[in-house]
Amino acid sequence: MLIQVDNLGQFGVTQDVQDQELPVNAWTDCNNVRFLDGSITQVLGYNEPFLAPSIVPYHVLPVNSGANRYWMYAGLNKVYVCTVTAGAPVHTNITRQTASVDVNYAATPNSWTSTVLGGVPILNPGNTVDPPQMWNLSPASKLTALTNWPANTYCKSLRAYKNFLVALNVTKGAVNYPYMVKWSHPADPGAVPISWNEADATKDAGEFDLAEGYDAIIDGLPLRDSLMIYKEASVWRLDFTGGQYIHRASKVMGMSGAMNRNCITEIDGFHIVLTTNDIVVHDGVQATSILDKVVRRKLFRSIDGVNQYKAFVFKNPFYNEAFICYPSVGSSVCNKAIVYNYVDKTVSLRDMPSINHANYGAVDSAVALTWDADPDPWGADELPWDGGDYVPSISRVIMASDSTKLYMMDGALSISGVLPASFVERKSFTFGDSEIIKLVKEINPKITGQKGTTIKIKVGSQDHPGETPVFQEVVHTIGSTVRNMFLVSGRYITIRFENINSYSWKLSSFNIEYENIGRW
Repeated sequence: MLIQVDNLGQFGVTQDVQDQELPVNAWTDCNNVRFLDGSITQVLGYNEPFLAPSIVPYHVLPVNSGANRYWMYAGLNKVYVCTVTAGAPVHTNITRQTASVDVNYAATPNSWTSTVLGGVPILNPGNTVDPPQMWNLSPASKLTALTNWPANTYCKSLRAYKNFLVALNVTKGAVNYPYMVKWSHPADPGAVPISWNEADATKDAGEFDLAEGYDAIIDGLPLRDSLMIYKEASVWRLDFTGGQYIHRASKVMGMSGAMNRNCITEIDGFHIVLTTNDIVVHDGVQATSILDKVVRRKLFRSIDGVNQYKAFVFKNPFYNEAFICYPSVGSSVCNKAIVYNYVDKTVSLRDMPSINHANYGAVDSAVALTWDADPDPWGADELPWDGGDYVPSISRVIMASDSTKLYMMDGALSISGVLPASFVERKSFTFGDSEIIKLVKEINPKITGQKGTTIKIKVGSQDHPGETPVFQEVVHTIGSTVRNMFLVSGRYITIRFENINSYSWKLSSFNIEYENIGRW
């Protein structure tokens, strides 16, 4: 018998449903692959276009000013900006100063939030000692406290909404107001607000508490015409109304909020949110789980309980992906990600290079395309001479690595010349009958890549679902292998494709030749 398995990228990975119940083209495990355009491809790697940052980066923010493309990066104590001068990256310390001496910040992992209002970048350390900081877009200038910000006032998160700034979870002096939403007077174009005084009747500044429930405010992010405010166990919508009260708050969800700051990303009029028990997508009215019966239990079993506050979410818009980054059990930094393709509705699993934060934006092509930034060998590099890169320069993801690196995602085929460890696996094929013993004789994939490179094909057998397969393996050479022969028998069959040394393999379909040899 011959089975043709097509459309391999249709379903992605599912781990919360019994393996034998899945469609024939669904997968039970993977690492470092993309399910893209109906096929499976090895993920691209990353490079270091900005070379080594001056500090360990914990937060990154892209800022454009005319033709200038800046990347700000904040550490626990200092903030730098990377610019490109004569085609080379330049890192400049823009930490606030008093009498020409740096005044260090007291940030913690995942405490920074950032926003841009009227072109002015604002970084908030998110503690109770450092006020929000603004920058005037000149590398010769330092950060300064946000103009007109009230004295002895701090907030967990600060977000731009329309031409307002909105502070969330506010501390005044020594008193924390965990339910407080505080907004500024609206700012003029290109400027910051002139007042935060809620008692001034001539201004539109104000504040109120989202006092319902016991859960404190975590973070917020604009969505369409609203600001979504995320508490620990609920979500609220802030809408501009004008008039006497300026803003109105209404409850959207009451069962889940956000796990941490920076756990929300916006995609095409929706928010994707990492909550304390799920990943949800919502439009400000209705929410849907995107991991339930897929990998939800896998995710929450895998997160390190001590360091879960470091988990965060970002998007990679060129590939329609949202990354849910988390520290796996035993790790103190985010080293894994569940990747959700929000167009194809598929999930894949990735290794991450020990990152504290990531963001997307424009990277100067002069630095992104340098020879020194390309770690791939000549024979494997797919890019045309003097041509475009893997991702347009306006949609690049920069990752702040705990290894004192600023990595650019999808900037190369490899990771500093080392291939990602990639595989896809499907356990417990039954071919329609779980009682019959099958003898797998041949696996022939339609797989492309650099000619002469190799992929390992493994076929395993199990007598019962859940058992560890006993594997037989062969090496498939791209461009020359015609048939991959096996003699593997069992009631349940596992098939695994694993990269050996191919820089850009792509699997679009495969044939399975087998015969039924009885029930016993």
